[in-house]
Amino acid sequence: MKCNQGRGGLLGKIWRGGVMLSLLGLGAAMLASLAGRHVEDSAGQTAAGWGSEATVTLAEGVVQLSPIALANACGLGASSCFKCHNGKRAPAPVMDATKAPWHAQHAKVNNSCVGCHKGNSRIMKEEVAHEKMLAKPRDNTAEACGSCHKGDLAKVQGAYHAIPGAK
Repeated sequence: MKCNQGRGGLLGKIWRGGVMLSLLGLGAAMLASLAGRHVEDSAGQTAAGWGSEATVTLAEGVVQLSPIALANACGLGASSCFKCHNGKRAPAPVMDATKAPWHAQHAKVNNSCVGCHKGNSRIMKEEVAHEKMLAKPRDNTAEACGSCHKGDLAKVQGAYHAIPGAK
């Protein structure tokens, strides 16, 4: 039996499979980014726009299928926060939607910690990773929330500060 070589060989198939997975991941990431781009007016309704509802629905579906959020949550993604904050080395984040709804609401941003907490999620050394970190973003919502919620910062601040006993 002749060994598979050339374009049809095993290595070629593995390489093509890797390229396909990369392209699928890139496509999923691009569609996922569209989910966060729909604009809401002051009444909380999605702004009118040609096809925006279909785009948002499609992108939100892709976000649910995307392995990026799962990878970040499991400590396998670009964020290393969960490698320590897993409940063993350091406290795990409160994921209960009634006690800490912001974690559930920010799942759309792939369970990334640095969006609100700042710091450096790519470093494992605690002193460096926690430099300039906001341990309690609710205590400084202007800095923690302001970069993403410029237009509705007061609404976000009011909603999160109104939650009794929230951590």
